[in-house]
Amino acid sequence: MSSQKILVLGATGYIGSATVKTLAKLKANVTAGVRDPSKAKELQNSGAQVIKADMSQNQTELARTLSNYTSVYLVTPGHIDRTKITINAIQAAKQANVQYLLVVSVTCADNQDVLFGRQFSPIEKELKASGLKYGLLKLPMFIDNVWGNNEPIRTHNTFYGPINGDKKFVTVAVQDAALAAAIILQNPSKHAGKTYTITSDYKSSDEQAQTFSQALGRSIKYVNATFEGTKQALLKFMPEWQVDGVLELYKLIEKNDISQINHTNDFKQITGSQSTNNLSWMWQNFKAF
Repeated sequence: MSSQKILVLGATGYIGSATVKTLAKLKANVTAGVRDPSKAKELQNSGAQVIKADMSQNQTELARTLSNYTSVYLVTPGHIDRTKITINAIQAAKQANVQYLLVVSVTCADNQDVLFGRQFSPIEKELKASGLKYGLLKLPMFIDNVWGNNEPIRTHNTFYGPINGDKKFVTVAVQDAALAAAIILQNPSKHAGKTYTITSDYKSSDEQAQTFSQALGRSIKYVNATFEGTKQALLKFMPEWQVDGVLELYKLIEKNDISQINHTNDFKQITGSQSTNNLSWMWQNFKAF
């Protein structure tokens, strides 16, 4: 077992929850910081401790909590004020003088022309200027976003997106992002000052359709929808500011922007494992489709 006392802040979202469960499975000493512990039964059942703590709370109070841990993971929230919220937590970590701070970022963080870039660039700058030993985990779009197309795949053997089917782009499986973070947090001395970009697969939507067809044993087709149609569909799952940010990522894919097409070897380098590609992801989840 690692000697690290690990705190994951933002532990109820996709990435935070998966990381806590992975750390618990690895028998790490992990605590999940959540706004409402009564709603975190699943995390408690995984073997993690759960405490009330979140990035937006009073900085001094948060610093007092953080001082009890050696490795802290800030899973940047899906909130319109996430820049301010995450910077507050970085400053609290500095106050607490935590030994290692890992923060989630995005692959387009240095692009001021897109919303996510404008949100994450100041977070990265604050982290690098903090004087703390830190790590950055940059993530592209999730393979798991295909859950949003679950119904059309099940009922019509189709899924939708706003870009041409032959445009290739990188994605990350949530479980891969979680495993990479878990390994870093357990042995942070190897990862001080490092920026990693975790990617799992690099395929076009048409190629994704082929892998889904293979896994499901029936023909699945990708349909190129309009940006407006995609926006209306995504609004069922997320607020408008976030939808607009996601659509900007698709426009970067259309332009072959490096932030959306750079398939790295960082996952294998950190974990020693093969990443979860679209085919293996669908094999794991095919019963739901």
